[in-house]
Amino acid sequence: MTITDREQPTYAAGWYVDTTVPGTERWYDGTTWTDRVRPAAPQIQPQSATAAKRRWYKRKALVIPVAVIGGIVVVSGIAGALGGERNNDVAAPRIASQAPVEEAPAVLVDVPNVVGMTGSDAQTTLSALGFRVDFGNGDPTMPVTAQDVAAGEQAEEGSTVQLTLQEKPNLTVAQDSAIRSAKSYLSFMGFSRAGLIEQLTSQYGEGYEAADAEFAVATLEQTGQVVWNEEALQSAQSYLKISGFSRQGLFDQLTSQYGGQFTPEQANYALDGVGL
Repeated sequence: MTITDREQPTYAAGWYVDTTVPGTERWYDGTTWTDRVRPAAPQIQPQSATAAKRRWYKRKALVIPVAVIGGIVVVSGIAGALGGERNNDVAAPRIASQAPVEEAPAVLVDVPNVVGMTGSDAQTTLSALGFRVDFGNGDPTMPVTAQDVAAGEQAEEGSTVQLTLQEKPNLTVAQDSAIRSAKSYLSFMGFSRAGLIEQLTSQYGEGYEAADAEFAVATLEQTGQVVWNEEALQSAQSYLKISGFSRQGLFDQLTSQYGGQFTPEQANYALDGVGL
């Protein structure tokens, strides 16, 4: 095949691809295309030096992890499917039924009589038996006048016993002083009721008005701060420390208007207490 002059290029002599016959090359002598042809040499894509030196495992660095990850995903999917099948076959766990807890039977306790005791003493007595005590805003030094659970009845241990306390009176200065004086005498020695009032009203004693002395003694009685039998016993013990006495002699001393002024019942309680 001949190439016309109009198609002749103007470049250096050499072998060039013959576009008219695919797969061949034609010789160009620098001015004219000749009849010399040859098969075209295979075209090899040039490689960079770095790519040529890269080892096979480096070239496959991305392929291997991708393959591994793909394998993991497949295995995980299979395991999940098998696990799902197993889970569907397993019945829901049964919760063991619990037997109802039996409550311990209530413990019933006899309620004592605390009327007449001070609020503090009543609370101590009832608390020792396992009761709770409530007397509201009452003064614990005042006596108990009522209890909501009668003496002798039974109440559940831990329950609350409501107490009513006597209201604390508004005292005059003289009444308050007489009460404090009476307490002071009783802490010093044993007194009968008559003997204590005499000591409070005597011109050689405190010189209180009879009404104030009576009020002071009555207050101590109501609040449980004096027990006349115990006062008689204390007085008998004091006499025996001073001198020896027969039963009759000590009885006379305790009951005499010039002595202790105790009642016969109080004197006999004291004599029994000292062993006469």
